[in-house]
Parts: sequence; structure tokens; C-alpha cells
Amino acid sequence: MQFKVLFMKTNIILFLICLTIFTALKLAFPYLETDALRFLLAPTNKIIEFIFGSTATYNSETGYFHPYLNMVINKSCSGLNFYLISFLMYSYLIIKLGLTKKWLSIPSALVLAYITTILANVSRIAGYVIIMNTESSLFSLSEMSWLHQAEGIFVYLAFLILAYITFNYITNKIERTHEKATQS
Repeated sequence: MQFKVLFMKTNIILFLICLTIFTALKLAFPYLETDALRFLLAPTNKIIEFIFGSTATYNSETGYFHPYLNMVINKSCSGLNFYLISFLMYSYLIIKLGLTKKWLSIPSALVLAYITTILANVSRIAGYVIIMNTESSLFSLSEMSWLHQAEGIFVYLAFLILAYITFNYITNKIERTHEKATQS
């Protein structure tokens, strides 16, 4: 019984640490410069450069400018809010399921959230580039802002749901395999 109580206390402490990290970064976001978000922007930009064959120039005030695409990847494209939400989701699942040693829970969640965020950002930007290229025939410039917002919401929500389902599936499969191995 004491072990279970200690386990629950440790989980609660870890959850509180995760919430503190989330809150601190969420509150700091408006004050962060573009340079502070390069850890999310740079890999996203590199993949966009590769996909579209477009070379960007970086400016610490404006971000990555792609003249070929006539587009800027800046602070608002960093996906920090998505990163934080993904971090909370992964933290909760990892801690709840006890997938790693307690001290590895937070770093594991940060890494998984980072990978998910880069993939979501690339998908969102690539989708927007495709929408921009069809703009002349389907959408007016006044509709582009609304469309960009809607596309972002759809992509981020889809990635969050997909990440949860995939992570849950993988962990359940690992647990079943582990149970079968211990029963044999």
C-alpha cells in the first residue's frame, strides 16, 4: 500500500512539474524573439526547403524568407503552442502508463512533442503553400487569412489526435507483447 501511495505522489509531482513548464513557456511566448524559437523554426525551414526546392534567408526580426514561395516562416509559424499541448499529452501518457523511469518521463515527452511539432509544422506550411498556389483560381486574398487559420487548426488538431491514437496503439501493443512474454 505504501508503494502505491508513493507512486501516486511521484506522479502528481511529475504532473505538477509538467504543468509548471507548460505555464512558464506559455506566459513567456509573447516576449520571445524569433531567435529563441529557432529550435522549432530551423528544422521546419530545412524540410520546407527540401520539399519545395526553395532557399530561404534568415533575418532575426522576420524569420525565414522564401523568395521563390513568397512566404515567411516566422515566430507565428513556430508551433510553440502545439509543442506545449503535445508535451502535456505525452507527459500525461508516459507518466500514467509508467513507460520509462520517472526521471526520464519529462525529457521523453519533450522529445516526442518536438518530433510531432516539426512534422505538424511542415504539414501545415506545405499545405498552405499548396493552397496559396491554387489561390488565383479558388480564393481571393481576403479569404486567405481565414483559410490559413482554418487550415492550421485542422492540421494541428489532426496531428494531436493522430499522435494520441498512434502512441496509445504502440504502448498497448508493447504491453500485450510484454504480458505474453512474462506468461510464457
